[in-house]
Amino acid sequence: MKKKWITLIALLFLCLSVQTGWADDLDSLSDDLTTEELSDSSDDLNTDDQEEMDSDDEAGPEIKFGGYIKLLGYWNQEKYSDLLWGMYQGNAAMYSSLYTTPPAQDISGFNNVGTRLQLKIEGYLGDQARLFAAFNVNYNTVGSLHEPDATANDTEKQNAELRMVEAFVEIYEGSRIWKIGPQLVTWSYLEGMEVPTDRLNARDNSYKSTEYEDSKLPSTGVLLTQKIGGSQLEIMAIPVAKTNIGMEFQEYFYPGSEENPDPKPNQTKWATRFSSTVGKLDVAVSYVEGIDPNTDLNATGNGRAYNRIQSPGLDLQYNLGSWLAKLSWVNTITEDKDGDDPFVKNSWSKYVIGGEFTVGGSTINIYAGQHAIKDFDATAPTNFMLGQIRERTDFISGHVNASFLTGDALNLVLMAANYWDEDGESVQSILRGTFKYKIADGLEFLFSPSYMDMMDNQFTDIQTEVKYSF
Repeated sequence: MKKKWITLIALLFLCLSVQTGWADDLDSLSDDLTTEELSDSSDDLNTDDQEEMDSDDEAGPEIKFGGYIKLLGYWNQEKYSDLLWGMYQGNAAMYSSLYTTPPAQDISGFNNVGTRLQLKIEGYLGDQARLFAAFNVNYNTVGSLHEPDATANDTEKQNAELRMVEAFVEIYEGSRIWKIGPQLVTWSYLEGMEVPTDRLNARDNSYKSTEYEDSKLPSTGVLLTQKIGGSQLEIMAIPVAKTNIGMEFQEYFYPGSEENPDPKPNQTKWATRFSSTVGKLDVAVSYVEGIDPNTDLNATGNGRAYNRIQSPGLDLQYNLGSWLAKLSWVNTITEDKDGDDPFVKNSWSKYVIGGEFTVGGSTINIYAGQHAIKDFDATAPTNFMLGQIRERTDFISGHVNASFLTGDALNLVLMAANYWDEDGESVQSILRGTFKYKIADGLEFLFSPSYMDMMDNQFTDIQTEVKYSF
């Protein structure tokens, strides 16, 4: 038995050693529209067949390898409104040593043409423990549209990048599970673009991808899951939490700033969730406290600063037979509790209410909700950079998943959302479609166009892939 544990621990150290040094080095522009998405790659990442967990205690270690390789081509266009373009130009004119501007008000082209290889490893020690690790190897032959040397020859643009997806060990103790290492955690009953309670992992909005897991940054910590009868208690501690990585056009507002703050004691995060089922009602109460994944401003207003938040949340799901009624609510209390600090976001809350139903084999989710800022001051000059432009934003969000043809060879996912201000004027629209066609077992073609209009700034993204899973 001792040799089994030594084998498992050695595999863990091997995977963690790959992670060191590049988990936060994310240079490419993101699919800023990706949220809880669009592919079934989460199934690829969680292939822990229950039969494996039920294997004999004395069985030797079992190791499985898998992953995918894809050829991809991602094209995007960015059109900035006269207002935003004027802000860019004004900052650059007044503070030429600090601020830069995009290369043009209307830019377009390929931002990623190349390959992506994902490698996965799973190791089982009977029903006592499981090891899982996955990482991506990216090869891109083109440069960012925002780089001044974007016209350089291809040999200067080529790059290979390693990116950690997850790398953890699970240890099973009867009704208790310990999960240790970099991991992704999903907390919500909702599907779509607005999932307020799924907030434990920070987001990477600079990494172009069609895969579910790539929109999140893994949190390195310890997650304890305890079964209590028909209920479940989850507690997670994250010693050094990560922060969100924004789209490239946001970088022009934060001159000379690091992507993430340096590790320090106040960057810790911890979270807990209790979930249970009472009759036809599913209930989940959650709480997250720690570093805010979204940036505040430093004392000069010219760079990033990160402060702590407290965030209680609630999820409800009621089974009405033909459809599921759902509600999600979260409240975020920032360090600016009185709303007087112009460099720190005000406290805010968001709720989403709606339902999920099935029609002819298609799953449809429709939600409505509201995002509200507490103690909002419309005259604060830093509202725009803090992302709190208006006191209230109302929205409608939809998510459709449908399959067609023999053997469900064609899969379609549509996601859409629209946002209005207090006066009922539309301020943002998002639309995304993903069409996936199964060519043969393990081989598929994917086409995913998306469009976002945000205060007259327009972003179009077209992603095509040929993917082989092994």
